[in-house]
Amino acid sequence: MKILFVNPPSPVTYYNKEVYPPSSLLYLAAVLKNNGEEVRILDLKCPKYENKDNPQKNYEDTLINTISDFQPDIIGFGCLFSGNFPELLKLANISKKNFRDIPIVIGGIHPTIYAAEILKNCPSIDWAILGEGEESVVQLINSIKSDTYKFEKIDGFAYRKNEKPIVNLKTSFIKNPDTIPFPAYDLIDLKDYYVDTSAWHNPKKLPINTSVPIITSRSCPNRCRFCSMYMVMGPHWRPRSPKNVVEEIEFVYNKYNHRHFSFMDDNLTLKKSHAMEICNQIIKKNLTIQFETPNGLAINTLDEEVLDALVAAGMVRTGLAIESGSDFIRNKIMRKNLSKEKIYQVVDLTRKYKDLFVTAFFIMGMPEETKETLMDTYNMIKDINVNKVILMNIVPFPGTEVFKQALSDNLLVDPDIKNMYLTGERYFTNYQKFFIKPYKMELKDLIEFRNKYDRLRAEQTGTAGKGIK
Repeated sequence: MKILFVNPPSPVTYYNKEVYPPSSLLYLAAVLKNNGEEVRILDLKCPKYENKDNPQKNYEDTLINTISDFQPDIIGFGCLFSGNFPELLKLANISKKNFRDIPIVIGGIHPTIYAAEILKNCPSIDWAILGEGEESVVQLINSIKSDTYKFEKIDGFAYRKNEKPIVNLKTSFIKNPDTIPFPAYDLIDLKDYYVDTSAWHNPKKLPINTSVPIITSRSCPNRCRFCSMYMVMGPHWRPRSPKNVVEEIEFVYNKYNHRHFSFMDDNLTLKKSHAMEICNQIIKKNLTIQFETPNGLAINTLDEEVLDALVAAGMVRTGLAIESGSDFIRNKIMRKNLSKEKIYQVVDLTRKYKDLFVTAFFIMGMPEETKETLMDTYNMIKDINVNKVILMNIVPFPGTEVFKQALSDNLLVDPDIKNMYLTGERYFTNYQKFFIKPYKMELKDLIEFRNKYDRLRAEQTGTAGKGIK
């Protein structure tokens, strides 16, 4: 069969314009190629498709032309995060309007959480794959090829029966990720992702061009109340073998002469031996690379030995997931189980590496937040010695405990976001927008604190009000 995968463009208002090759679609394409299918990827996030004069029309024309040329049997849209769903829906509507006989299947975090609502309200979308999709997408294609259409037997799959949504919950996850083939890099031209990286942190002076994402493990056993990733990737952390991970890095290193990578795990260093052996093998193979950990490392998993290994292997940029300066908010509410002493210990450790750029991540505005807890965060931000601080307003993403809490206790600032299956640009923020009103605070209190933080940031870096790239 011929399958076209489409990665929708980022919303125009989205502040983060960093672009990576689409790992999820490349993984799905790889397993389908192994199944004997012909696959094409249209990544509308790729810089080469950007048209600043009329971006929407350019995307629609490109999609229609690609479908006309390729004549796929199925179109699959990826929806990595909830805010991308409106763009996906626009393109699905265009596809169905012009090619009504081609079925459309979607996958990603948002469809996993809101499959029933989407199928009930979005007639252009035929099916949804829930969670980890490699096995389910092969089951779907085989079901169609055999002309059985036994959708009820597909794990983690949503479809319509007698015009009503039917959702098969996701119950099975790939126990050994080494059995998954490497992403189908041959379906994209890596040079299409090259951007101006002259301002990137580059202590080794290596060619960067772009960053290739590497995923060494799947899921995270923690249950932070603002995160829904476990609903997509399952309840258990499942690592690839270090050998398998480094073989992929080596393949990209040699095949594409590439030197910059991003480890996108939800919890890269959860198992010390796993992270250490990856680093040891990178060093043993003399792979001269630089890499970042943009999702943030779990501070409780870090010590001097782990940091030494990561930096020796090529880590030049990392994030530390602190989240709050308040012990109460961080541990009782967010469930981080992270002491203040451990935070300062690890931050101090990072300063021994002169070429390591460290970002600290914080979140403000949890439902239980108070002026006092915010001051705890302010004081910690003021005290810690890092290169950059990112303070985000809490966003109640669908499927998270904090969203359910805010909805049930009428804490949502904008009641329209109750219809989360249609969420869109209202969820993008320049850090001045708030989505939850805490129990014991008013919105003006949050704004006042944000302004106070901006003044501190201005004193430290001179970048107040400029937003964060």
